[in-house]
Amino acid sequence: MARGLLLLCNDRKMPSCIDFSNTPQQYEPKLMQINQPVQNSFALCETPKRLAMKLFFILLIAFLQVNALALSQGKITLTANNASFDDVLAEISRQSGLHFMFYDKPKEHTRKVTISVRSANLEDVLAECFKNQPLTYTISRETQTILIKTKEPARRPAPGAPLLSAPIDVLGQIQDEKNSPVPGASVFVIGSKKMTTTDESGYFRLQDVDPNVSIRVTSMGFFDTTFQLAGRTAITVQLKKRTLQLAETVIPVSTGFQQIPKERATGSFAFVDNKLFNQRVSPDVIGRLEGNVPGLIFNKNTNSPNQYDISIRGHNTLFANDQPLIVVDNFAYDGDINNINPNDIESITVLKDAAAASIWGVRSGNGVIVITTKKGARNRKLATEFNANVTFQGKPDLYYDPRYLSAGNYIEVEKKLFGSGFYDGTLQDPTAIVSPVVQILNSQRSGDISQSDANAQLAALSKHDVRDELLKHFYQRSVNQQYAINMSGGGMNDDFIVSFGYDRSLPSIKRNKNSRITINSAYNYSPVKNLTLSVGLNFIQTQSKTSGVLGELQPLYPYGRFTDANGNPVATLKDRSNHYKDSMQRMGFLNWRYNPLAELELSDNTNKGVDNRLNLGLSYNLFPGLSIEAKYQYERLNYTNENYFSDSTYYTRNLINQYTQISQDGELSYPIPLAGILQYSKSGIYSHQGRLQMNFNHTWKNKYDANIIAGSEIRHSVAESQGGIAYGFDKKTRNSVGIIDFQNFFPINPYGSGQIPNGVGFNRGTDRFVSYYANGTFSYKSLYAISISGRIDRSNLFGVNTNQKAVPLYSVGASWDISREKFYRFYSIPYLRPRVTYGYNANINKSATAVTTISLNTVSPFSGFNYATVENPGNPDLRWEKVKIVNFGVDFACKNDVLSGSLEYFLKRGMNLFGYSPLPPTTGLQSFFGNTANTSGRGADIVLNSRNLYTKNFKWTANFSFSYVYDKVTKYNVKSTVLQYIRNNNPAGTIVPLEGREMYGIYSYPWAGIDHTTGDPLGYLNGKSTNDYASIFNSSHLDSLLYSGPARPRYFGYLRNTISFKNISISCNLVYKLKYYFRKSGVIDVTSVAFSGLALGDKAYENSWKAPGDEEKTTIPLMQYPPFNANRSTFYQYSSILVEKADNIRLQDITLSYQIVKSESRWLPFDHVQIYSNISNVAIIWRANKEGLDPDLFQGVGIPAARTISVGLRIKI
Repeated sequence: MARGLLLLCNDRKMPSCIDFSNTPQQYEPKLMQINQPVQNSFALCETPKRLAMKLFFILLIAFLQVNALALSQGKITLTANNASFDDVLAEISRQSGLHFMFYDKPKEHTRKVTISVRSANLEDVLAECFKNQPLTYTISRETQTILIKTKEPARRPAPGAPLLSAPIDVLGQIQDEKNSPVPGASVFVIGSKKMTTTDESGYFRLQDVDPNVSIRVTSMGFFDTTFQLAGRTAITVQLKKRTLQLAETVIPVSTGFQQIPKERATGSFAFVDNKLFNQRVSPDVIGRLEGNVPGLIFNKNTNSPNQYDISIRGHNTLFANDQPLIVVDNFAYDGDINNINPNDIESITVLKDAAAASIWGVRSGNGVIVITTKKGARNRKLATEFNANVTFQGKPDLYYDPRYLSAGNYIEVEKKLFGSGFYDGTLQDPTAIVSPVVQILNSQRSGDISQSDANAQLAALSKHDVRDELLKHFYQRSVNQQYAINMSGGGMNDDFIVSFGYDRSLPSIKRNKNSRITINSAYNYSPVKNLTLSVGLNFIQTQSKTSGVLGELQPLYPYGRFTDANGNPVATLKDRSNHYKDSMQRMGFLNWRYNPLAELELSDNTNKGVDNRLNLGLSYNLFPGLSIEAKYQYERLNYTNENYFSDSTYYTRNLINQYTQISQDGELSYPIPLAGILQYSKSGIYSHQGRLQMNFNHTWKNKYDANIIAGSEIRHSVAESQGGIAYGFDKKTRNSVGIIDFQNFFPINPYGSGQIPNGVGFNRGTDRFVSYYANGTFSYKSLYAISISGRIDRSNLFGVNTNQKAVPLYSVGASWDISREKFYRFYSIPYLRPRVTYGYNANINKSATAVTTISLNTVSPFSGFNYATVENPGNPDLRWEKVKIVNFGVDFACKNDVLSGSLEYFLKRGMNLFGYSPLPPTTGLQSFFGNTANTSGRGADIVLNSRNLYTKNFKWTANFSFSYVYDKVTKYNVKSTVLQYIRNNNPAGTIVPLEGREMYGIYSYPWAGIDHTTGDPLGYLNGKSTNDYASIFNSSHLDSLLYSGPARPRYFGYLRNTISFKNISISCNLVYKLKYYFRKSGVIDVTSVAFSGLALGDKAYENSWKAPGDEEKTTIPLMQYPPFNANRSTFYQYSSILVEKADNIRLQDITLSYQIVKSESRWLPFDHVQIYSNISNVAIIWRANKEGLDPDLFQGVGIPAARTISVGLRIKI
């Protein structure tokens, strides 16, 4: 029998607790606290809010009671009649708050206790209880413990002591030292063939066993433990962790269908535990994966800076959804993943290959991210965790954008354009906008002001920088606050968790603000033997207010001002000249001027969202090793947007003025009411998901293990949206003018005609899936493992033909723990496990349908009637996209974990991908969209973990990841133009597939330099340099283009170093991206200035070619003035000289933490306190381009991500 700490409880109302330490060292006294389980029951409320609040008050009362008992160390009231010694001690511990310490195993021969006391002293009660026991005790008030020792050598119980002899059933849970469940542990009945393994919650059940047998528990990462059952029917076993090779560490891989130890898995998984997940501070979940998951990359150099663009092991589709499937607590998540509170997350598992992800069927083609939220635990006292943090972010770096042209240079360009007569036509149009500089120059030319006055005004304007004005009036330092608390625990037959979160954010743009409230709860209850009922409720409410004024500031001049010399807001130019606007106002029109700062205050754009999820579950153990479970999830999402424009806003005044009608006698009439306007939209999703699953888990002869699941899923999802515009809207009464003439055309001021916008639209889509699946893992002596997975999905998305409505997917895999073989002699590598998998994933494209679909529209601009357009021609032969994946891997660990990790290489092939194929003109269509394309890819993932220094007080560890991905198109029937391939440089844009070439490739016209005489950019035509751009375009073919490389990294990864000294820890994470390219923004004409833009840049303007010989020192051609040659600009923009290497290394984040634990600081009123700080987006420490451009921005321009600094406090009770 193992040595260690043994604490037994026989009463069914009290959980038994066993703490074994089967270590080779001499055992020290162990501390064990017995606590009465907290049990709560509640009825399901009608609404999520009521349910959560009721659960909150129940748990709050229980929390206060537990803490009140813990503080009570006075009198003891106790009545026991022939009770077990353990139960009596448990009650004394509960009432006194003291803990019991045992040496070795002193309780084998304790006797029953009979006692009845009321308000007695602790000493008197203990003396009575120990009176006839073979034990002695010592009370230590300083350490709040009672030390128990053996009084005399252990002997058998006295004759006549009751012994159990009839077979009994045993229910137990295996926990680690932190009371967390240990899944996949093996439980053996010594002397028989009976055994079982624990489920994902650490529970096991043994039936019909001798009450006096010995039980042995084994689990990788823990010391084996053996103990005598002693007639107990309900037990909790605590295992002591042992130092493992890192590759052997038990990692519970969650697929969303089951949770299995990683050593039994053959597929490719990446696991982010709670500690790693919390290394970074952010209000969202997905952002914390950056630089923490091998093979996963965030494609930031896109045109979607506010949305995540994630790739797992490259790109597996051309035109279908390319984002990974998100799974939350076993079901696919339909909501906005940014709404999930990261404080509710326990761990994340990323499924990368077919063996890992194919269980998710047709939605697994881009990988799967499985999110597991925090759970309660049985036989555990109430635990409370509180987390609060605040994140500060500076104002955005507006001075970075290389396209900015300073006020002085801008004025010089305008003066040249004015001198050439470029603005003369515009000045003749009283409604047209001209810049303040052009107005000054025109006034000087007209004699309204002198040359000196004009020069003085221009000099004053040249000193202004609109970026200063923007930062002062429109931007602010961002502050994000997070507060979260969760309470969890459980009794013998139930467990629970309830959490509350509140987030408040002030973004960097003024008048913007966000808030989020989250309530999450889960409750599991076992009313009878073998049956477990589960209920979970999640409620998320979000609200945001946004201002769109920054997007309306057009034109925006570099010398622009938003206030006068006294700080008063001033009007700026917009849409039409102020001269025209003022003249119309004198006729009775509304004030037509645009005041940006006033608009900022008047902005009223509100978005609200509510996300409710209800989870129900039932699990029943039919017999040892076989169980059946049913799960159901209902999810309802509602989003509303109301953008209200009062009658004071420019939007309302402008629209009313545009449609104001002037009669012949000068009377004004208003087709649009003189009141506010509301733009509104509503969208929602509701889904039902159900799953029925059988689980089989058994071991034969301590050699053969089988873990099998089989089941069926059903899914029904409906997405709806609608929107419109309400005119004459009163926000207080929420009434509007009901009759608006949307049918007829009206003259529009100052010219043209049009219909009043109505914005009405409706949309509804329904998805239905029925799926059947099975997955099995078989192992022999923990040496060899084989995995088999299969799934069939049927859906209403595709298929007039029955055999194409369903798609079968499967995977197989095998692993071999070669280091356990007798012949293995590489002692420097004590752990070595090769593995291989093969299988299929699939993907969905909702833009194509099996039947012809049309879109209904209102009011044709030609006929004035409602009309319809063909959206998709019918294609009865549509099939699912499939991805075949082969993965080779090996896990290893060197001696003493100096180095450990994994090496993986994969091959993949996309088949039946959606693409276009040309059609004969006689069909009436130009092309056909269907399963016509194929792709292929390959790559590798290398993970290395090292222990550089590892002592008791000082630890230095490193984690390194290297990933390689290569994707290309192997079949595509449509040939695009050369210019279309060249423009295919946006990593997030529509792919222009080119058969035999890499996806997202960057192609360019070869650069031949700058013409010595004209300063024009030169290209090649028939091998000779020329500036005949039209001929270059017409004669170019694919072979004449220069291929630079992919626009997405071919190599990427991270290097994280963590150094800790005692209770202080610091972690630094470097993220690198290599072997990819980007095309810079290249403007060589002044059209941007001519038409009131900024996309030119001081560097381009000042360093451009100006005289013969400059071509030797610059690559920027002569700046072009009117007349503009569009071909010249196009050639330069897409020439090879503007393609730069995007390779870079970033210091992604730094985390510093200090923790205090009660075991080391007795004065601490909490179990654990952690103070932490995090800095994100620290700096780019190296970049391949020499111009200081940020390759994470599209074309290297825009506003780079600002550095954030977070500080926080985490408390556990």
